[in-house]
Amino acid sequence: MTPTRRALAAVLGGRTDYVPPANPLAQTTKDLMEFCGATWPKAHRDPVMMADLAAAPYEVCGIEAARPQFDISLEAEVLGCRLDWNKPDRPPVTGPAYKDPKDISWDGGFYKKGRAAVVLDAIKILRERYCGDLPIIPVITAPFTVAGHIMGVEKLVMMTVTDPEKAHEAIDAATDFCIEYGRQQVAAGAHILFPADPSASGDLISPETYKEFVLPYHRKFARAVSAPKILHMCGHTEKLLKHIRESGMDCFSFDAPPAWLVRAELGNRMQCLGSLDVIDLMPNGTPEQVYARTAECIREGVDVVGTACDVSNGTPLENLKAYVRACRETPIPDPNEVEDCVRAIGAARAKMLRSGKVAEAAGEEGGVF
Repeated sequence: MTPTRRALAAVLGGRTDYVPPANPLAQTTKDLMEFCGATWPKAHRDPVMMADLAAAPYEVCGIEAARPQFDISLEAEVLGCRLDWNKPDRPPVTGPAYKDPKDISWDGGFYKKGRAAVVLDAIKILRERYCGDLPIIPVITAPFTVAGHIMGVEKLVMMTVTDPEKAHEAIDAATDFCIEYGRQQVAAGAHILFPADPSASGDLISPETYKEFVLPYHRKFARAVSAPKILHMCGHTEKLLKHIRESGMDCFSFDAPPAWLVRAELGNRMQCLGSLDVIDLMPNGTPEQVYARTAECIREGVDVVGTACDVSNGTPLENLKAYVRACRETPIPDPNEVEDCVRAIGAARAKMLRSGKVAEAAGEEGGVF
């Protein structure tokens, strides 16, 4: 199988020869940037450099994905927000662009200029360079996070309580923009889209808020863009999983929940991608530890192995290579074996909880709102 066929099969629930190391999280480490001669902020603005850096994890480590666009602020920038370029690797939004959602607007030709055009050109370069055999999985910031950037995150969350009609108006406008940008990414040659919605984390919002203010717009995006989609949400999403599986997305990229729990909750409704820790394991662990954790994720039923979030700058290449090697060498478990593993881990955890040995169950209370 080519890497593209393997990734598409895994994300869509098909058969593969091994669980693919098709990580769509950013992997712009110091060593990989040196390999391809990339620098900040030029890698955000030069399509050739963006393509080179997106492909470097594959060229050096064998990671089977190219992820152009390295930040989640581009969409907000197009919609009028200013960015802090003193942090050139991931320039954050400096403040909201709108006070009233009725004023949200954008140039209909936004994808022909600026950084959006750079991303689309990088996708085209990658598609031609690898003849379609390397899956191109660009990030696209998802609606709730975009709405939070352009309206202010705290203001948007408060609006869900004090003025829900305006909150819906802002998120709906952000969704329409995301749909157009997603369609342009697909037209440029993206194989899979990677909508990332970190502001919809269970650490920030409750399941009820997700169900009312996030889920409808995930569904709208999923229906409107004709390409496989991997939804990513940060933090603890345990209590959101029963709603996430109704999103219409094809695969869920998770952070904090244990892999067995995600597999059990999603069932056959979605595939799952996860989850190698980027705080300690990837930058500070040994290759043997990375290999072992990758194999554990596979045994617990993930369909694609990737990192929990963007890989830190100092992550050793040997750890990235160990992750790839484990994917290629670990047999895909029989579905019945995965179900047995999930049941056994769940039963053991329940026993520990009853005996008081574990203070918090997986998925402790979500956000306030």
